[in-house]
Order: sequence, then C-alpha cells, then structure tokens
Amino acid sequence: MTDLAARLTHAAARLEALFIDGSPAVLRAAEIGELFSVEEVFAWIQAVHPRERASTAAAKIRAVKRSWGLDVEEPVELPAPDPGRPAEIYKDGAMILEPAPFLPGPEHGSYAEWARSTHAALGGAFGMQAPGLEGASFEALARLQALFAPILGHTGPRTYRYNAFVGDYPRTPFGFHVDPHQELVFQVALTGRRRGLFWEGLVLNEDDAAWVEDANGRVAPQREPDWVVELEPGDVVFWPGTHVHGFESLDAGEPIMGLSLVIDRASPRSRAEVVRALEVETLGGAATLPVPDERAYVAPGMTLRRLGAFPIAHALWEDALIVGVCGRTLDWPDRESREPVLGLFAALNQLALGASVEVDALCSAHAHEALGPGEIVEVLTVLGNLGFLVEA
Repeated sequence: MTDLAARLTHAAARLEALFIDGSPAVLRAAEIGELFSVEEVFAWIQAVHPRERASTAAAKIRAVKRSWGLDVEEPVELPAPDPGRPAEIYKDGAMILEPAPFLPGPEHGSYAEWARSTHAALGGAFGMQAPGLEGASFEALARLQALFAPILGHTGPRTYRYNAFVGDYPRTPFGFHVDPHQELVFQVALTGRRRGLFWEGLVLNEDDAAWVEDANGRVAPQREPDWVVELEPGDVVFWPGTHVHGFESLDAGEPIMGLSLVIDRASPRSRAEVVRALEVETLGGAATLPVPDERAYVAPGMTLRRLGAFPIAHALWEDALIVGVCGRTLDWPDRESREPVLGLFAALNQLALGASVEVDALCSAHAHEALGPGEIVEVLTVLGNLGFLVEA
C-alpha cells in the first residue's frame, strides 16, 4: 500500500465517523496528512473547464449561419469531460456572464500566477467555483471514491463530486447560504487561512431570509453563528447540508483554494427503478404473483420452513431502506433497527431451500434493543404473508 493509499484509508474512516456523528467538525492537517495538492487541483480545473468550452459566442455564430441555410464546419469535439455545470466566476457579489477569458489556460504555469493575472484583469478580488473535477482523470475519481466509499455504504448510491473554490475573495462570493440538495460536504483547505461560520438551518425562520443568500453583504447575520472554526492549509472541515455556511479570508488579498467533496441527497436512480430491480432480483425474473397470504401467522414456539427460492434483498434509496421479498417490496420504517433486521434477513438467506428453523432460536440470536422478540415475530409473519416462510 502506498503512502497516499494509507492516508486515504485512514482519512476515509475519519470522514465516516464525522458523517455518523452529524455535527459540523474539523480534522486538522496533522491528523490526516496531505490528500491533495494545490497544483494538481489546479491542473484538474484546467482539464475539466477549458476556455473553449466555456465560450458560447462561437456556437451562437454557427447557429445563426445554420439558421440561414449556410454550410457550417463543425469544430472537432474537445477531448475534455463534461462536468454538467460550467465554472462560475464572481466579482463584487455578481456572477461574470462570460467567464471564458478569465479561466486558467496553458500560459498559466501555477495557481498563484493565474490568481494574480485574473485579479489584475478583473480589477479586484474575485472568486470562482469549478465543479465536476472528478472527471479530470481516473486518479482524481478514484481518490474521491476511496474517501467516500464507507459513507456511501450507509447512504446507498448517491451523486457525489468535487467542487473547487478559488480566488482571492474576502468572503464567500454568494454570501452565507444553505445547499438543501446536499447531504454533506467535506472541504479541504489547500491554501490560505480562512474562518468558517455555520448556523443550523433547521431553526432559522422567515426573518433570517434577509441575510441568508445575501450575496451583496447588505444585511449582517441576525444571530451569532452556532459554530466558528479557523482553518489552516491541510485542514478538512465537515458540515451537513442542513447548515447555513460561509467563509472569510484571514489573509487579505492572498489567493485561497478550497476543495469540497460533496454528496447530494438525491439518488441517481429513481425509486421506481430501485423497487423494480428488487422485485426482479427476489423473484428471479418475472412471474404472476399469488395474493399475499393474510392468514399466515407466526408465534413463539413454532418451526418455520423456507419456501422462497430467491434471497431477501434490500437497497437504500435516499433515506429509505427498501426490502424485497419474493417479488414484492416494503419500506423498513425504523433507522435504529436496520442493522439487526438486516442480520435477521442474512441468517434466513443462509437457510437452504426447504430447511427448517425455530422461531425461538431466531428471536434468541437476533434480539436487539431496537428489535425485540415481539418485533422479530412480526417480521417473520410478514415474510410468511409474502411466501418466503411457511409453518413446517
């Protein structure tokens, strides 16, 4: 295992612990070591956000010519990934409508050189966010996956990405804000010292709308932050998507770079897709299903026999645990009992087709403070209703 691989494995476990705790927190550079460098992230920005792609002028000229019946020679497609969202440059609280002239190009030998030239070209402090940097290379993507794999084991499939924030802005260009579509953010401070300010968004009210999302900084926050942290290069700060947040530079006029690692709340699959996949998996294909047997009854002291040929399956979809049994699905409603009930399902899946098991033995082996013997009997009854188990 390389030094970087070891650091990623260690950092992934620390990030997972912060996610489980759920409160804003910071990991100091000394605790996790270097995960990214300024210049490699700058190279990722150059690869994913070339100037040619950002400019719409040439495309509009070609469109006008085509609309008037002229022959147009189409340009060769750029061998660059499509991040789905362009880089955005901000100055004085406003987004620059045509960012292409200010994006980093091959003539910029370093991040610091580009930041200085862009400051001069725009006539003052600026900020830029560059999303989708995981598309820069397989190495970039693999590093993000290594850090997020343990967390995605808890959440199920999600959309995840890098988003770089760069420039020499004194405070977050679009103001203190909240991103309700995000599940969580880890931001790595790569260069520049900053102060992060965080408010729990779930307790804010309509009066706070005057300062939240105020890109112009006209209205000061109406309440003190719930948490403030000062960040040095190499630190990693975590916050859940429920939190209003923003950053202030502690080194006036000096360029900063922060690399956000983001997991969104939405699953890349629809609920219908997840449900259908579980139905097919637990039925081994497609077939006409009998009506659930509402007369099926399980009680302590009984012996049950496995009737279902295909294993019980499950999938996480956003915040829901969906369970598939014999071609049908149900939502497991309780977070606290997820782990013990999945252990029960795993044990039942180990039974050979036609094999028997005692209800009391299952209750003894899988009882948990969040899943008592009575609840286990109810689960077994549902499995009987759906045809996975019958009385022996």
